[in-house]
Amino acid sequence: MKHTFRPFSRRDFIRFAGLSLLGIGIEPILSACRRVSAKEEVAEPMTTIIQKVEPAVTKLPPTEPFSPTSETASLNTTEVVPHQSSRDLQRLSLIEKYGPASKALALEFHGDLYWFFDGNYTMDTDTFAWLMHWFQENEVWSANDKELLGFLDGTLQLPSRSVILTTDSGRSSVNSIKRMIPILQDTGMHFISFIWTMQMEPNETAACPDNLCWKQFQQAQESGVFSFGTHSEYHLPLAEYDQEFGFEDLSQSIQEIENNIGVTPQLLSWPLESCPLWGSSIAELGIKAAFGGPSRPFDQCSVYAQDPLPYCLPRLLPPNRQNRLSPRPAGMSIDELAANYMDGFGR
Repeated sequence: MKHTFRPFSRRDFIRFAGLSLLGIGIEPILSACRRVSAKEEVAEPMTTIIQKVEPAVTKLPPTEPFSPTSETASLNTTEVVPHQSSRDLQRLSLIEKYGPASKALALEFHGDLYWFFDGNYTMDTDTFAWLMHWFQENEVWSANDKELLGFLDGTLQLPSRSVILTTDSGRSSVNSIKRMIPILQDTGMHFISFIWTMQMEPNETAACPDNLCWKQFQQAQESGVFSFGTHSEYHLPLAEYDQEFGFEDLSQSIQEIENNIGVTPQLLSWPLESCPLWGSSIAELGIKAAFGGPSRPFDQCSVYAQDPLPYCLPRLLPPNRQNRLSPRPAGMSIDELAANYMDGFGR
């Protein structure tokens, strides 16, 4: 990565502070999205910034009151697909079978093996594979980035049984991405990976020799089962920072993703699920939608067609490894999540 001399800015200070902390061995303080590697014991608790499942504060842009029974939620879009790929044909076949979606379930993963929030939010490889096969067996469509954006702007339909599978990724995701690819290819599922770019450059860390980390994301792109967005550069709660700093942070992350895998991100997951009041302004950076956490009441935590909250979309948590029940909302099985947050189930 080439650098030219310039005055020491606020961004430089924060980056310097972050790298200094990493250098003295307290990386977990910064790493709210660090995954347990395949060589670590799954039962070892993970140190995170957030110590409970729900963030203490989520700042949202002001919106009009929203009801999933409104015209927006029940939109029945007529789309024109001039060049139908095999994926388009599969999607349209499921729409013909089950009808079009007015809402979809968005789930937040951190790879296929992790232990967060004192054991309240966990995943292991067996549970991950079980979930992907459950979606396949129940003919659930997993949207890619372009399909999600078409659903949000009203130009493309999703099948009524639709899920948006997302994972917050980074340099610690090398092993999980490698394991996820064959399972996704086998089950026909698709993930949107939001990349936290700090410490991804080989000259920033010993964990990515010979560009190992970016090479793994390049392989994920080539696999056809991953789309990509940004998860920021510094992984800070951007609701607590001004727009100028937020733009600097996100612009750097976007540029690094472009440089290394040739993808220009149009989606974002806010670090620490912290949606700032200036969130919709990131349209200036080319970002067309962003995910937060439980940004609406739980009975409305789906992603809706032409969603009125595109820059703080809600994400729920997948069933975890202990009892295969979700911790957000607590106690829901995958069947219950499907019945409550997708169309096409429980009718």
